[in-house]
Parts: sequence; structure tokens; C-alpha cells
Amino acid sequence: MFKKLLIPALCGVASLAIAEPQRAVLTTENKFPELRQLEVGYDFTSTEYDTSKFRSHEFVARYGLLENLTARLHVPFNTIDPDFGDKEEGIGDVRLGLDLVAYQDVFSFPYAIPHVEVSFPTGDEDKNLGTGDNMVKVGLAIGTVTHEVLHWVADFTYAINTDSKAAVDDDIFSAALSLIWDVSDRFAVSGEGLVQDRENTSSNPVLLGAGLNYKWTPSFQTRFFMGVWNDSADGEDIVLNFNAAYTF
Repeated sequence: MFKKLLIPALCGVASLAIAEPQRAVLTTENKFPELRQLEVGYDFTSTEYDTSKFRSHEFVARYGLLENLTARLHVPFNTIDPDFGDKEEGIGDVRLGLDLVAYQDVFSFPYAIPHVEVSFPTGDEDKNLGTGDNMVKVGLAIGTVTHEVLHWVADFTYAINTDSKAAVDDDIFSAALSLIWDVSDRFAVSGEGLVQDRENTSSNPVLLGAGLNYKWTPSFQTRFFMGVWNDSADGEDIVLNFNAAYTF
């Protein structure tokens, strides 16, 4: 169950990009901390399943290694609460990622961001808190802006070895699209969608959702997202995500 939770807290860093926290949940927007700038955040995800609930409290840190290269760290504390049986909780699989602003126009758009992420089997596989193996995700995000306030981002990701418990490891290809509308300098609303093609199943689950972003200060931003899965073989239903990020 845990292995299928590919709700990415997609992050990155580069001073060539706009120095702000990420606003999209399912894609990678060109908003990152600047060179040698640190951003820390709290990310909460709740997923309702047919017979259980999944909760993740995640510490996220992003740091500008180069002008166009970001390093990020994700450390989750997960809870599995089945309708029948004992609740399990503990550290999940720690993830490390890199995001590269490979191309960006002088006006900050259009842009192209290759990204890679590796997860490590720090979570207890027997308790469904981790996968029990390393997982690798590679992807490419492409974005632009229209009418000065509408931000479009498409993100294509391939995840390798997402289900180490299966007889044959399950690879997943995901395609996601985000539309973010700048209502004001502080407030933005978003609509996002994601579709998955899983190697060993015939279903193509789709996640559709909407979000709200508010910048309280130039350094502090919060985000709320709610989505619903369709045609999921794993029984995912409602997804809630909250994120708060502060840049030093």
C-alpha cells in the first residue's frame, strides 16, 4: 500500500528560478531557494483507503547547491491505521533529490527542469512503513506562463522499483499537469491532475485535485491541496496535503 503513494512533494532550488517555495503538489514549478539559501518545511499528507488510513508528517529541507541546482531531503514519520488490526507508526523511507534548471528564458519562462530522487529503505517493511528496498524516480518538468498570471507545468516521471514486495517489481510512469493562477501577489489557486501507468496492473489510476497557496511574508508560505483518486487498484480515495515552508 505504502509503495503506491506517489504524491510527490516535488521540490527544487536555484537562483535562476524564482526564490519561493513550491506551489504545485504533483509537478515541479521553477520556484526554489537561491544559491546557498536554505528552506525548511513541514509537509503533511493524509490518504484514505478502502480499509485503512495513511498519514505522513514529513520534514523537508531544500538547499541551493549551484545557481541552477537544488538538493532536497525528505524525512517522513508515517502512520498506518487499518480498520481492522493494530496501528503502526514510525520513520518512513528517507528520500534525497536533485533538481536542475536546465533551461530558463530571461523572463523565467518557458523552463525545463530534470529531476531525480532516490529513496532509502529506512522504514519498516513488515509494518508497511517502507518499501524494503531502494527506489529511484527520474523526471522532467516543463513550464510556462500565459497572460502573466497563469502558470502551466507538465511533469513526466518514471519510478523504478516502487513495489519491492511484489513477485516482479512494479515500475510506474506518471504524467501530471498543474495550472496555477496568481490571484494576487500573495494568493494563488491551483488545479492539478496526474495519471499513472503501472507495469504490472491493468488500471491507470487518475488523481484530480485543487489547491490554495498563501504567502504570509516574503519568507513564509503555506499550501493546502485536496484530491480524489479514480480507478485505483490499491483503493486510494481522498488525499489531503498541507505544507508550510520558511526560507532563511
